[in-house]
Amino acid sequence: MLAATSQVLVRNQDVFSDGHWLLCNPADPFIFRELNTASLFGFHQYFDQYQQASDLTDSRYHYFGAEYKSKVPLDGAVIYMPKSKEHARMLISNIASCIKPGGQLLLVGENKAGIKSGAKLLEPFSEQVNKIDSARHCSLFCAQLSKGTPPFDLKKWQTRWAMTLSGTELEIVSLPGVFSHKELDEGTKLLLENVKRVPAGKVLDFACGAGVIGCFLAKKQSDMDLVMSDVSALALHCAAESAKANGIQCDIIASDGLTDVPGNFEAVFTNPPFHTGIQTNYAVTEKFIQDLKRHLRPGGSVLLVANRFLKYPQALQENLNKVKVVAKTTKFTLYSGIA
Repeated sequence: MLAATSQVLVRNQDVFSDGHWLLCNPADPFIFRELNTASLFGFHQYFDQYQQASDLTDSRYHYFGAEYKSKVPLDGAVIYMPKSKEHARMLISNIASCIKPGGQLLLVGENKAGIKSGAKLLEPFSEQVNKIDSARHCSLFCAQLSKGTPPFDLKKWQTRWAMTLSGTELEIVSLPGVFSHKELDEGTKLLLENVKRVPAGKVLDFACGAGVIGCFLAKKQSDMDLVMSDVSALALHCAAESAKANGIQCDIIASDGLTDVPGNFEAVFTNPPFHTGIQTNYAVTEKFIQDLKRHLRPGGSVLLVANRFLKYPQALQENLNKVKVVAKTTKFTLYSGIA
């Protein structure tokens, strides 16, 4: 079944009848089969949605990355409202720069996800913004691009911030839409404060975000082969920039869970996600825990931090050995386990 936001687009599919159109971060891949337009492209900042859409329709019409660069000027585009308004502003600036003068830029989202501010988000690019539909607890706004749109520069949206922890200094690069943008979150801080040893060999920072954990580990242990993985193109971009800023060599891998992460590791360190958009979703981390043993060498370890209310201990105990609580605060618990 289509997501509610995609159902709203289908209700208004006459809007997409002509020209080249782009869907940005669609909530589900099936929308590409439902809209009757001859030329429909997909821009995906999340690798799982990119893979699913590429499997359903011609992969040549889909692009995965941190920013979109159009080879063909677009007649219009639809952005699915992201969780962060700053992320929305960045996407709107990016996509507006790829649309022909006079083209249309649409913003769709659930009411509980902040779409009510859609008109204000679009106003800098248009003299006329209209709400063209409201259904399924969602709203759809349309802007006719009547104002000049400057070229998009992703670097202008980057934030560089410094951190020092346990005597280790780092420079981190982050973008809107990346976990813990502009700051060190409490859970990651708890994990890093309790890193007693970083083994030599192959080490994974899973769900790396801006690369804080991976860069910290590499500073602690120069004789390691660091891999950082994430489902988000924005996170992977930031992790690569953070590694560069700190003089760290590593592999950056786009992966939905551990599916596309090759090899086995001496250790895995992670502050895994439990949200998909605004929805709570434990499935990614639960699947990660189930698959973890196959990606650890015998005796390999995992250090995982999570909100205290999340029920991961049982899953860890079912799939690993010597599972224990390393440290905890009023909000977070740090777990360790051995393969």
